[in-house]
Amino acid sequence: MIDYDEHIDDELNQMNESGSAFKKKSREVIHLDRPITTLNLRKPVTIKGNTSVARCLELMREERIGCLLIIKDEKLVGIFTERDVIRRIVGKNLSHEDIDVSDYMTTDPDTLTHDAPLAFALNYMVLGGYRHVPIVSETNQPMACLSIKNVIKHIGDHYFSEIVNLPPTPKNPGWATVDGG
Repeated sequence: MIDYDEHIDDELNQMNESGSAFKKKSREVIHLDRPITTLNLRKPVTIKGNTSVARCLELMREERIGCLLIIKDEKLVGIFTERDVIRRIVGKNLSHEDIDVSDYMTTDPDTLTHDAPLAFALNYMVLGGYRHVPIVSETNQPMACLSIKNVIKHIGDHYFSEIVNLPPTPKNPGWATVDGG
């Protein structure tokens, strides 16, 4: 189990030393030291490993989510994300009806517990290259799934007036490039 208290001060100090214009405000308003449960995450959509990839894609579309958590005996055993679809399935001429998600999911995914501070979770996602991280109980039962979208929305909510009052084009033309999504 990760001791989040050891890491939070170092991460906050590193973030604040980076020269951000939001140094003081980010600590006071966003409360980066508060647990991720303050984001009001929705319950995860969980499935069994023998679910067809076609059904998984349908569920992801219906629920408007980017990942599903795979469980066995109510414990997390894997995660199936949009990235798994692109990297492991697309272009292989497979029938989505005939393949099980257990063959294409990411097994034993990295997780966080509900008491992880927001700063730690954000740093964890950036360093790991994760867009989704399952939040689990001490017994490895899925409680939620944190997405980078949740974090961005949370930050955007706190800086709403600053964001909507930005000029329509960046001051530095080097920022506006054709690369990216």
